[in-house]
Amino acid sequence: MNRALRSLTLLLGLKQPKPYFPEEKQICVFNKRPILYRGFTPNSVQESIDELQAHLQSQGILVNTSGRFDLETEVAVIEFQKKNNLQVDGIVGPLSWACLFYPKLCRSQKEMSSQLEDAVKELQTILYEEGFLKKQPDACFCRQTEIAVKRFQRMYGLKDDGMVGAATWAVLLGMRQKIDRGFPRIVYFLSPQSWFMWEQFLMICFILLGIYYSPIPGDEPKISTALATAYGLTCIVPFLLECLPIKQSKQPSLPLLRYAPYVLTGIFWKPIINFLGTLFN
Repeated sequence: MNRALRSLTLLLGLKQPKPYFPEEKQICVFNKRPILYRGFTPNSVQESIDELQAHLQSQGILVNTSGRFDLETEVAVIEFQKKNNLQVDGIVGPLSWACLFYPKLCRSQKEMSSQLEDAVKELQTILYEEGFLKKQPDACFCRQTEIAVKRFQRMYGLKDDGMVGAATWAVLLGMRQKIDRGFPRIVYFLSPQSWFMWEQFLMICFILLGIYYSPIPGDEPKISTALATAYGLTCIVPFLLECLPIKQSKQPSLPLLRYAPYVLTGIFWKPIINFLGTLFN
């Protein structure tokens, strides 16, 4: 099974990603710059407060730089968070830091300043090193870059809109969740709609397998009847499985075992249909 998946990966031209080691300035976004809020002003974070106020002042949000996280700074932070669709709490956390130091990027941007070009190149470098982008970084947010961003977003459970905002930057720079290795890697490169259709197709196939290879004596249904029955059961069985104490297989080497209960559903399709019929009558 693993050999077949590796062959499929090579056939599709998907190289295995290698770890991306961030630069020192990227690490500083979260490590050097702590979470800030009003009343928290020890000497160790004075440099971060000065840096925060300087960025807020350059954007015209903050007027006076006091060197303290005072009420005026908190109001400026709240205004900045509202402006950038962040959680409005006046607390400068990882997302707020990422939004302060990394601009929002998308393919539709027409005018690209030197700052935006540097950010695009940094984005492409991360995507290229981890195997999401095949072309060399060139500071041009093209269609290939947008597709690579969407692949990255799907891999890490982000909204796959191709726009690099604060959340995507935060994950790119190290706030990574553990990836579920229970499925082939190619699954994460599919769109949610494609994956839904593929999963439903597998459900139907396993139900049909149970229907036509059932050890229970009886006449086999016509293919049209079997398909209609299998499709109908795919809308019901997932909810039933959640209520049953069935442990799903999470072994990476046997991902298809999670569909084994659908074979059992196909075997007992007649009693299940009769039972459902009595419920609605």
